[in-house]
Amino acid sequence: MKEGMILVFNVGSSSIRYSLFHKDKLLESKKYERLKSKEDYKKSVEKIFEKINLEKISLIIHRVVHGGELNHPVKISKEVKNKIKEFSEFASLHNPKELMVIELCEKYNKKQFAVFDTMFFSELSEKAKTYAIPLEISKKYKIKKYGFHGLSHEYVSKNLKGKTIVCHLGSGVSISAIIDGKAVDTSMGFTPLEGLMMGTRSGTIDPGIILFLQKKGYNVEEILTEKSGLKGISGYEDFRDIRPKMKTNKNCKLAYEMFAYQIVKTIGSYVSSMNGLNNLIFTGAIGENVPSLRKDICKNLGYLGLKLDSEKNKNNFELISSGNSKINVFVKKTNEEKMAMEKVWEILK
Repeated sequence: MKEGMILVFNVGSSSIRYSLFHKDKLLESKKYERLKSKEDYKKSVEKIFEKINLEKISLIIHRVVHGGELNHPVKISKEVKNKIKEFSEFASLHNPKELMVIELCEKYNKKQFAVFDTMFFSELSEKAKTYAIPLEISKKYKIKKYGFHGLSHEYVSKNLKGKTIVCHLGSGVSISAIIDGKAVDTSMGFTPLEGLMMGTRSGTIDPGIILFLQKKGYNVEEILTEKSGLKGISGYEDFRDIRPKMKTNKNCKLAYEMFAYQIVKTIGSYVSSMNGLNNLIFTGAIGENVPSLRKDICKNLGYLGLKLDSEKNKNNFELISSGNSKINVFVKKTNEEKMAMEKVWEILK
């Protein structure tokens, strides 16, 4: 492959972020937000291609949330698009938008590759990825823990030895357990709905609630994916709206406390399953930028010998643990686009 520029698309449920690379050097990056209709996405893609020199683009890479059984970067074909469409049923907020942008890019006649968020977790053990439902049903419908945010978890944990827990905290939330660079468990599962409460997603709840609400005639999918989580408790889905209101709005305070509590519980469970911890990483928009939340989480982990440096934490240093802490605590800026680019570059070399 000629060493031209690589354009990477990271398409969200209401946004498009693109990054332009030459080799491993980032040339430019921009995010278009609050996109609602297909026309919004179409206009954003057109704006991106108006800004860049198309002739210098060697290939286009797309981060795709749910890849099902696809566990490595693939050149996009009709068959791959069908797979992305098939798994849209389980990533309904993301895959359809990502497929739409892939098809919008086709008119520019460039090679396109897909890199999947599920790849990093494709080698989880049977005991970690299997659900306790009849195995014949699991096998028939490929029901298992796939895991998500894999590009982020892999990027921030690169080159760390020992037992690591990564907390990806943003509008979507996932926590992973990693030993010597290999994922051993993660909080998201068959869909990006499992795990901790998120901006609008409920996270893990008693399955009986789902059955109960269905009997009552509710649109359960809409409730759990779009109306729950932080939004369902406080009325606000953006963490930046919740924190300033905590002293005067008891529901905002409750949402914050629930969020921190669930993170601590999940970290604790992974410490037990790995029989120890060497590194704790905070990443994502919330993880990277909210020192008070990191402090509230870490104060419950003192039994591990974890100690924060309050000044470093307050100023978002990369290493925020104190010199005598038994656990390294990091704040790392994630870069899913760079990780996606590196993954494709590896197979094209």
